[in-house]
Amino acid sequence: MIGAVPREGPLLAHLRAVTRPSHDALEDALGLDGALDLDAYRRLLARFYGFWTGWQPQVAALLAEERLTTPRRRLHLLAADLTASGLSAKDLEALPRCPLTPLQDAMAALGSLYVMEGSTLGGRVIQRNLERSLGALGADSRSYFNGYGPETGRMWLSFLARLEAAPAGAAVRIGRGALATFERLGGWLLPS
Repeated sequence: MIGAVPREGPLLAHLRAVTRPSHDALEDALGLDGALDLDAYRRLLARFYGFWTGWQPQVAALLAEERLTTPRRRLHLLAADLTASGLSAKDLEALPRCPLTPLQDAMAALGSLYVMEGSTLGGRVIQRNLERSLGALGADSRSYFNGYGPETGRMWLSFLARLEAAPAGAAVRIGRGALATFERLGGWLLPS
């Protein structure tokens, strides 16, 4: 059937089960479904930028699958959003950088990519909340949370196809990579 959503595969079911508590905890702690002012939004973008600066090349190197990783690069969207919100190239360079996520191999990197690809789906919900909270303020700095725009669903499905093609024995390593990503991202976005 054209346009049908594929059934959830065993690896996706495993990842959803093992990451659900981490996903829910980060989502609740960030509180992106509530009111957000422009300054808080800029700070959040800056923290995401600091994470992606190291994470994007790290995952690309570990996976060594340009056809998978190149279209999923989003650091440039954060840079554009921050520039649109008033930061200069020098300001971007001076932003703090997140320590790398402890990922040992390509399968852990695939789990990490699962987390960040999944965030494109949630980003669409955040985007609508930003429109409600901020109105026209910062409207030109919202490309990151828009994911891949109208292609977000297609990109997610193509990622799921790659995920389910992973070796059957890799589920634990993929899950560890996803959990390590949630832990690093949460610690970075919500510094104590």
